[in-house]
Order: sequence, then C-alpha cells, then structure tokens
Amino acid sequence: MYIKKLQVYNYKSYFNSKEMRFEPGINIIIGKNNAGKTSLLEVLTLDFEDHPHKSLMPNKGSTIEDKSRIEITLCIEKEELRNFIKEISSNTHIGIPQLYYDYDPRYGFPHSETERLEEVKFSNNKTQEAFKEFQGFLKNSDLCKLNLTLNSSKQLDTTSLIKLLNFDSYETSFNFDDKKLYKLNYDDNKELKLETIKYDDEYDDQDTYCKLGGQFSNYMGTIEESMGKKLFDIFVSRSYRFKAERLNIGICKFENNNQLKSDASNLAEVLSILPGKKPGTFSEFNKKVSSILDEIKHISVVLRDNSEVEIKVWMTEELNRDDLSFPLSSCGSGVGQVLAIVYILVCSEEPRTLIIDEPQSFLHPGAAKKLIETIKQFPQHQYFIATHSPDIITTADPSNIIKLKYENCQTTASVIDAKNIEWQKEILIELGFSLSDFFGTDNILWVEGKTEQICFPIILEKVLKKQLRGTKILGVMNPADFQGKRASLIFDIYQKLSGGTNLFPPAIGFLFDSDNRTKEEKDKWQKQSGKPVEFLSRRMYENYLLDSEAIAAVFNKDNQSRPEPLPINITSVEVEEWLNQKKQEQELSETEWLSTVDGSQLLTELFRELSGSKLTFHKTREPYKHSYKLTKWLVEEKPDFLSGLAEEIAKMLNYEE
Repeated sequence: MYIKKLQVYNYKSYFNSKEMRFEPGINIIIGKNNAGKTSLLEVLTLDFEDHPHKSLMPNKGSTIEDKSRIEITLCIEKEELRNFIKEISSNTHIGIPQLYYDYDPRYGFPHSETERLEEVKFSNNKTQEAFKEFQGFLKNSDLCKLNLTLNSSKQLDTTSLIKLLNFDSYETSFNFDDKKLYKLNYDDNKELKLETIKYDDEYDDQDTYCKLGGQFSNYMGTIEESMGKKLFDIFVSRSYRFKAERLNIGICKFENNNQLKSDASNLAEVLSILPGKKPGTFSEFNKKVSSILDEIKHISVVLRDNSEVEIKVWMTEELNRDDLSFPLSSCGSGVGQVLAIVYILVCSEEPRTLIIDEPQSFLHPGAAKKLIETIKQFPQHQYFIATHSPDIITTADPSNIIKLKYENCQTTASVIDAKNIEWQKEILIELGFSLSDFFGTDNILWVEGKTEQICFPIILEKVLKKQLRGTKILGVMNPADFQGKRASLIFDIYQKLSGGTNLFPPAIGFLFDSDNRTKEEKDKWQKQSGKPVEFLSRRMYENYLLDSEAIAAVFNKDNQSRPEPLPINITSVEVEEWLNQKKQEQELSETEWLSTVDGSQLLTELFRELSGSKLTFHKTREPYKHSYKLTKWLVEEKPDFLSGLAEEIAKMLNYEE
C-alpha cells in the first residue's frame, strides 16, 4: 500500500496546494529553506495537527477559519489486500448493501408474515449479489485506489469512512445510529464468506426469519471496526518519520512486542527479540549497519533492571569485553536513526512508508550516501526523502522529485518524473557537469569558461557590492562548440539543460567574449540561442586585467613561491613600459587596443620575456590560475579598475542601479 496523490488545504505554508503525485520507491523532496518541506513530511505521516496558515485576504495576517485537511489517494495491490483480509478475517466486517425494498409509505413497513418473508428474501438476495460483487472486486487484478479526505489527528470524514466499508465495490449504506456491519470469515476451503445465523431445530420457534433456512447476521459494531478502517489504521502505524535530531530510543520496557512502533521508541525491545526469533535476519541487520557506519562493528541488546532493555554499540571486533561497548545514548545523533531505518528494511515483510528529513544533516556525507544505497536494495517500501544534497539525489536515482517553492505567502509544488530525470542526467554527462553545479539556484547565466565562472561573482560582490541572489554563473565546457555548423545543436543542449524543467533552473542567457566577432556573427548566435546572448565589449576577459601594478604584484608573488626564486623583482613601471611598447607597435588608441588585443596571449608573452622564459602565464591551470589571482588583487586593491566590466555583468543579470 502506498501514497499515490496528495493535495493539502490550509496547512502551515500551504494554500490549496496543487495535486502532488508520488510513486512507489524513492520520492525526493527539494526546495529552499522555509519552502514547506517539513510541512509536507508532516502531512505525509497522515497524523498531523490542525495548523491553518495565515492568509493575505481579506485582512493581512488573519487566520483562515477552515481546518487543515488533506485529500489523499492510497493504492493497494489486490494480492496485498487479500492477504490482509486473511490475516484479520476473524474480526473484520463490511457494510450492508443499499436496500430499496418496495413498500407503500402510507402503511409503513410490511407486517404480515408473507410480507416479512418477501422483505427478508429481498434483503438476502441483495446481500448475496453485493457480496459476489465484493468477491469479484477482490479477485480481479486491478489496482485498488482509495480517495480519502483526512482532517487533523487521523480523522477521516464520513464519506471516506463509508468508502472504507467495502472499497466502493458495491453500493452500501451505513446508519451511524444502527451501526450494522456484516462479519467476514473463511470456510474450510479457505473461501471468504459472510457469517450467517445458525439455527437449532429443537429450539426453532418458527420465527419468520428461520423459515428462510438461514439469515446473514448483522454484527452490531462501529464503523471503526470495518475492514477498510482497520487497513487504514495499520497503514498509518507502518509509517515512520525520521527527523534530524537525536532519537531517545536506546532504552525501553520489555513487553514482548515484536512490532516496531511508528516513533521507533521500542527499538531496543524488537532488537532483543530478533536474535532468538530470526538469527539470520539479526546478522543481516548488523552487516547493513556496519556497511553504513563502518566504525560500528556490532549491535547488541542487554537486560537492565525493571524489565528494561538497552541497546549497546560495539566499535571493536573484540566482542567478549562488555566494557568496550557503548550505550546508544552516548553515540552520535544519527546512529539511532540508522538502526531504526535498517531494522525496518531487513525485518518488514509488508511494505512500509519511510519519511526521512535531511539525512545529510544527521549523517556524514559518506554515511548518508551509503544509507541511500542500502535503501535502494529494498524497493518494496515507499520513501519520502527531503534533502538539500545533490549527492543524495544522484545516489537515490529517485522515482520522481517534488520541488517546493514558497512565494507570495504560499507554497507551490511541481513534480519531475523519472524519464525527465534520466534525460537530464544524460545531458549532464554529455556536457561534463554534475548535479551539484546547478542544485539549489534560481537561474543560470552561462559564460565563456571556468575563469569567468569563478571571477564574475567576485567582481559583483567586491566592486558593485551586489550579491548573485540565487543566480549561478556557470562556464560552458567548450566555447568553440558554439561556432560553425554545430552551434544550433549546442545551444539547444544548453537550453534543454536549463530550460526551466524544475530539476535545473532556467537560463537567463549567455555572456561570451567578444573575440573580434562581426555583428553578423553575433546576430546569428542570438537567433540560434533562443535566449539573450551578450558579448563583452573587449575581446576576452584577460583584456580587463591589463593593469601594470596588478601584473607586477602577481608576477613577483609567484616568483617568490617557487622552490628556487629567480633573482628578479619586476616593477609596475617595467610592466607599463612593456605594455606601451606593444600598444605602439599596433598603432592603436588605448580603447581600440584594449578591445582587440589578445589579452591572454599578451600576458603569456609578458611573463616569458620579463622572466627570461623562466615563468609562464597560466590562465586556469592549477596551482597558478593567474587570471584569478589578477582579479583577486584588483578587487582588493583597485576595484574601480574593474567597474566597467562589473556594469556589463550586472546589466546581463538585470540588476537595478
């Protein structure tokens, strides 16, 4: 049984949220802080409190009068439903069919023996017909879908309770005053039957009903005892939520209960039973725990005073010395969560619902990934994992991703299906990016390369005192791909990667080097891209870094960091003279020269000539990164020198002055 759809009404940050669809397996929930991830996890337990959120209408800050509620679709395989009914058949019930016995309202219900016989025959026939419909419903292979409305504290509305009487398999009626249900049982041939009244001929008083040779019995009980309601209650009890906090589950009373409670509070109890009942499963449990938390070698449970049991953690292979073990309460906050999760995975024969909030916040990144890898080995369960970690998303290979966004005092949810995820992963691999390059940002500005990707944010922050505000600046992998016959194809790939498909943010546009391109070439790029394409006013980024003081400072610092420094120390005057000579050779004005010269090649020649070919300019190569070092020096010592470039970047980002 699993959750297929969910719609939230008036709960915390949600405001009549759109329908969210989920899948069996792993469902990942993403979104910024305060986007509503925790609220969604709370309602997914189906045991939530009443928390109507604030509304902007009619008075700002007023509370909506309506109660918090959700509409949910639960899906269950027929085989699972049949097994459940067999499991509790001795005490489960379904509703009576809808009866439309024809009588004259002027005289009320029939009173003669013949009329009563006809009434009972009619009732029995309708009951038999209805039960056959129910048996047919159980035997077909269609997935059973239950559309329910749920209020706070697991309270189902009346319509939903009536649906749970027989899963809408036939028309039913239920009078909350009479409280009549039919009792189910299995006969010797293991066929599902309705319980009937049995008569003893010796005491047969010739009652009208007895003359029929048997009457389906009505069980006087409450709707809470119906088959569907019991199934719903069991489903809720098999939902587990794990928060990013220390669980107080190291010690509990032993009451011989082998079912883990939904809050995992009796973990010590169920673990104490497991070695004697299923030693192989207990061994597997320990192996899984050690594979996630490699510092833990073994888990055991000891008996304490007052019928309490306590979980002990062993960090050593030496298992014969009790003094080398630690109580679970002395371990890190994530250990308890891992033990409870692994217990559910290895011990649950029926599907469970596991709701995990930010696993990377209570586990080391490596352990969090191992936990996800272990979870993937048990696909029969349904998982809801809220995370900020792109590594967890990549490891999980989720069925779908639910992205939450909070704006205008309400949360909106969008769902990305598995096909979309796989398709985008293929694009990532093709371009050489990882999910972490994109995750958690609002939009992307594509730039010429890695140097610009690193330096542009620094320039905005240090020169213009502006933050990126959710924008990620990323360098394209190979700018040359955007030229020639492949340009349209490459633009299309980048557009698909950041085309607003929810997993990745949309692109603002492209900001490339001018590279002495003609107006016709630039217009063609703009046409092919489908997004704004702008070009720097100078040929390339290094053309903005041609400051004599900055070059001298970076040159000398790199020289001094060499194992054997050269016996030289150039001055800014020497650099300025060298640059002026190059400028004069081309007979260009200052502006023309800065716009057209190959800045990267110029710096390469400068380093070579002034060092006697001993030092080499490296644009991005580790550990030199001279373009970055020049940028860093300029934004700290002469920020105004880069003000023109800063304005060009800000314009592309639509920053206000």
